[in-house]
Amino acid sequence: MSQRQTQNQKAGNGKDFAVDLPRRVFRRIKRHAPLPSGQPGKDEMTKRMQRFPLFANLPVRVLSELVSAARTQAFRAGDYVWRHGEPVSRVVFIEQGFIKACRRNREGVSRTYGLYGPGDSMGIYAIWAGMIYPTDAVAMNDGMMGIFIETEAMLKFAEKYPRLAGLLRVEIGRFADAFIHKIEIVSAGTVPQRLAVLMTLLIERYGVEKKGNKARLPITLTLEQISEIVGVRLETVARILSGWKKEGWLKIDSSGCHFARLDKVRELLPD
Repeated sequence: MSQRQTQNQKAGNGKDFAVDLPRRVFRRIKRHAPLPSGQPGKDEMTKRMQRFPLFANLPVRVLSELVSAARTQAFRAGDYVWRHGEPVSRVVFIEQGFIKACRRNREGVSRTYGLYGPGDSMGIYAIWAGMIYPTDAVAMNDGMMGIFIETEAMLKFAEKYPRLAGLLRVEIGRFADAFIHKIEIVSAGTVPQRLAVLMTLLIERYGVEKKGNKARLPITLTLEQISEIVGVRLETVARILSGWKKEGWLKIDSSGCHFARLDKVRELLPD
């Protein structure tokens, strides 16, 4: 069967008319692998929570009180973890994948205010500020996995164990850092400079396989996502990144962004 075909159909008035079917009709439907749905046992959940700085040094008997209120949940790209304006009902500790904090302006254009990945938390600031969620939280890739803890359980736990106060301030500080980084990106100057700041920040925070001027960012950002973050047109981002690829600085595949010349990217950073 050709990708475009014409079918003769009978109209209500008895006349034949041609229907030119679009290409997308013949595209094979992309099937998603099912997302994990089961919950880990208490021991496994404890080990997974201990990987986060907030819980790493807590005695198991203490952490076990919070484990009972914790649940895991997986998301697909574009799924809302929560929406701006909703009452704060839970916090998330990201195990894998990325979440963006974003919000639409009056014109309906989405703006990204922060990126959060493995090891980060979201929602703690909103709890202690006694407010609604200040932004949407949207999963950026399929299989984004987080550990969720209900707000009430988190508050009671913090009240019972004052030693958490300092660690919670650190978590809130890390959350705020993402907003500061956003300001650094959009104020960097030219588009190449903005992209250089964004990629450098992501590599420093989430990069793996770092060796010399090489590193891998284990996530593939779409052009739409990047253009939203740096605040410029998609076509401009595509042109700049295409130049990086031709120069051998960057290669993008299903396993992420592979940087071969970070020294060249850093040369673009503003003074």
